[in-house]
Amino acid sequence: MPYQTPTHRHLCSELVSLVCAKNGRTTTLSGNLEEIGEWSALVLAETPIARRTKVRIACEGHDLKGFVRSCRHEKSLGFLVDVRLYQESRWSEQWFTPKHLLALCGNLQSKAFHARVA
Repeated sequence: MPYQTPTHRHLCSELVSLVCAKNGRTTTLSGNLEEIGEWSALVLAETPIARRTKVRIACEGHDLKGFVRSCRHEKSLGFLVDVRLYQESRWSEQWFTPKHLLALCGNLQSKAFHARVA
């Protein structure tokens, strides 16, 4: 099934473990789940994870499985790891809800407001 653009994304904060598998090696890292959607998750980690690495995000007894689409360094924060979830690991609030969750509509557009001159 082709990748579906999520209509909603959720900001969240949840400590997780990242189990990474690439080239026959498995490593486990600590991270923080920052954002989650039906087809993707964004995790803040202390070390980079290479693109296309298979990952399992373990959170409160639930596992999300997918692969790394991108990893970028954010100064003074760490590495933001964008994970594309596999079909069988699509996320929903009914299945698992992070402790700190804030839903955002995917089609919100930022608006600039100008102060009036008095």
